[in-house]
Amino acid sequence: MTGVETPGEWDAARARWRAAANRLWAAALTDAEGYRRLAEGVGDRLAELRRTTTTPAGLLAVEERPEAALVDAAACAMRADEIEAEQARTRRAALVAAARDEGRTWVVLEEGFTRSVSMHLPTGLALVAIDEPYRDADPHGVGEVALAAETGEVLAGADDDPTWFATRAERDAALAQRRAEIVSLDGGGHMVSDER
Repeated sequence: MTGVETPGEWDAARARWRAAANRLWAAALTDAEGYRRLAEGVGDRLAELRRTTTTPAGLLAVEERPEAALVDAAACAMRADEIEAEQARTRRAALVAAARDEGRTWVVLEEGFTRSVSMHLPTGLALVAIDEPYRDADPHGVGEVALAAETGEVLAGADDDPTWFATRAERDAALAQRRAEIVSLDGGGHMVSDER
């Protein structure tokens, strides 16, 4: 989906760029003037990358300049985050559009091992199902967030204060109850999630 031919190449490059950027910023913290110069250098390189690279494959093709490898890595790390965010926005909007075209009421915007996000299309309210395998007590959570109903972009709220449950069955029951409550909210009128 990212356009990278070798599986894992993009993730490996992002990890490498982040590690190099961390070294750069750590070294610069002891020298205020050096930090300013490096920040300007990274900003300039990032601006160049924004103009010239729009895909993971394009960013991977950028060759590091030996005289500025850490600056390039820091700029690449930042640009990689931007590209990921852009691709995630595009994926969410496509999922929302497809679900609407199919006449569905809910759409799954994200589904992973520890987290899934499903949005109620008429209201834009999204439920986040969380599984935290390293959490000792109550490892199953439910969060809620308001999204733009047309794009799936975050409008307000966050799932940083979820309700936690001891078992997945309890969490799933709470999810089902909250889904029913959200469905009952849709009266066909203007919702906050309709605003852009």
